[in-house]
Amino acid sequence: MVKAKNSKEDAIASKIARILANGHDGQRLPRVRDLMAEFKTSQRVVQRAIAPYVSLGKIEVRRGLGMVISVPETITETYDADCLILYRDSESRLPRRLLIELVAHLRRAGYRVVLSGFNNEARALELLENRGRVRCCLLQTNFENVSVKLLAQIKNVADSLVIDGVSVTGIDADVIGTNWREALSIGYRKLVSQGHTRISFLTSSHGARQIAMARREFLLLSEWQGPGPCPLLCQVDRLPGSYQREDLLAALPNRNNGEGAATALIIWGLVDGYLLDSALNENNLRLGDDISILLLGSVDVASEHVTRFNMVGNSDAEKLQLFERTIISRIEGDTSVTQTHYLPIYLLDHGSIQLLDATTGA
Repeated sequence: MVKAKNSKEDAIASKIARILANGHDGQRLPRVRDLMAEFKTSQRVVQRAIAPYVSLGKIEVRRGLGMVISVPETITETYDADCLILYRDSESRLPRRLLIELVAHLRRAGYRVVLSGFNNEARALELLENRGRVRCCLLQTNFENVSVKLLAQIKNVADSLVIDGVSVTGIDADVIGTNWREALSIGYRKLVSQGHTRISFLTSSHGARQIAMARREFLLLSEWQGPGPCPLLCQVDRLPGSYQREDLLAALPNRNNGEGAATALIIWGLVDGYLLDSALNENNLRLGDDISILLLGSVDVASEHVTRFNMVGNSDAEKLQLFERTIISRIEGDTSVTQTHYLPIYLLDHGSIQLLDATTGA
């Protein structure tokens, strides 16, 4: 309530304050002469009592209505876009394809989306410095490190943050991804249940936490105790999704490997199943007979398994739906506590694993 200078002025100001607190925009207030009669005072006292409310914009005089309540317009923040999708350029086609589908879904739902790529963090910071405010930002880093500086800059321009991949957790962001250690463990145990004891693993040598932990998980599963590198762990100096033909040829056994050769191979990060098919033919290997194959990836992406290779992993469609649902909820103002969402793991069987005699290891 606005302070008045005498008892009648104070009483009038109190009455006006009560009306303003319970009223609505455009509601008529008592006339000056009515207030003069009610409080048995002069026009000057009434005008002094209401003057502070007029100066604050809470009361205005409208022609034909007299004094009415005026609710000041709230200043709403201006947003350049509903969602900014910020992604690190990658040789792998798979992450970019998912983002393109996500953009299409969001735009069909009527949201304004900006898709921006960067090849290094300096470029990402530059993009953010020139960017107006957005309601939500989706960050896809493709296993690369994320600095505190980049996260802080994103939070400067975005009301909320969603991250693709569970390498970054424990921060104020919704994180969506797959526990690839879990997928590897499920796949490895599936091969063991089929009698395989010499199982190799083709993966990236990158230092990202998800990849490094998957390599460690493999060493634990294979019970490797040697001081040197495990011969069954094949590491490629590329990120998952960007393997080349020569990487597959090097990981596959050939007929000259002898008794110590692996009977099964797990590959994480292959996006072109036909490339593996070609490598098998070049090494003259019969799938399921000479070598059993199991891929870690997206079970519903046909280009990966080409209806030939067993696969353990997530559903690309489920991932897309979860991104869309989470981003839309944040755009619409959801202020609930952020979460880490692990996608369900599935096993797809296309017959690329041979059942061995577990008693002989044949």
